[in-house]
Amino acid sequence: MGRALRGHLPGAVYLDRAALDVCDAGAVRAAFGPGDVVVHAAAMTDVDGCESHPEQAAAINAEAPGEIAKACASLGARLVHFSTDYVFDGSTQAAYREGDLAEPRSAYGQTKLAGERNVLAALPSALLVRTSANFGWNRLRNKTNAITWILEKLRRSEPVRLFTDQWVTPSYAPDVARIAFDLLDRDADGTFHVGSKDCRNRLEMGQAVCETFRLPETLLKPIRLADLPLKAPRPRRSCLATARIERVLKIRVPTFADSLADMRDHEPVLGKNRTPKR
Repeated sequence: MGRALRGHLPGAVYLDRAALDVCDAGAVRAAFGPGDVVVHAAAMTDVDGCESHPEQAAAINAEAPGEIAKACASLGARLVHFSTDYVFDGSTQAAYREGDLAEPRSAYGQTKLAGERNVLAALPSALLVRTSANFGWNRLRNKTNAITWILEKLRRSEPVRLFTDQWVTPSYAPDVARIAFDLLDRDADGTFHVGSKDCRNRLEMGQAVCETFRLPETLLKPIRLADLPLKAPRPRRSCLATARIERVLKIRVPTFADSLADMRDHEPVLGKNRTPKR
């Protein structure tokens, strides 16, 4: 498949938390117009924070998506809503398909699943995209993700503790964006899983980062989920099956190695020296 969008989309309006409070139903209705394409990726993604503040998580992850979907339905706007692999309990060895039973173990997963259901109840024609362990260069905000966090710690010569007992399907943001827009072009609706072809544990992801970016593996430290005082339970194996995407779009979903190589080849000029905010 062709590589995805780089930089800003012509004509796109980016609404962050400062520009739009997604929990304000009136503001949400006023933000969109007839015929708009609304891409909703805002969420409370701090898994342990959601566990500690379930009401706030419900407002942002469950109620707000429903209000956005209602606004889109009333205006005739199209909606792409992003969700997560954490809607699954992670107890199976097989990769999850779109129609598999969702039984989230955490407040984060529960509120994201409620958000999915609220979106589809208000707007059955919505496009719902589930991803996992999202990564890529963040050109809009100075925020780390599943891969940039590893890179930045390694480049500061800091140890990186990575789980050996949590498996995911890493999702490369540029590929996710391209696939979402390709699905819109085909008037697709319903639920799609978007990620790489790989099911890897977190340590294996770190090893692949070292190989691709030519960094030493000696700083990678294997740990288990039980080694950290995590407040919220995590799914052990929440890998996503991507066969539906390949079938509908007639593409070959990239491997994790493919996506890492593309990320390496398109690193921002100052990326290697960037110091994240703490």
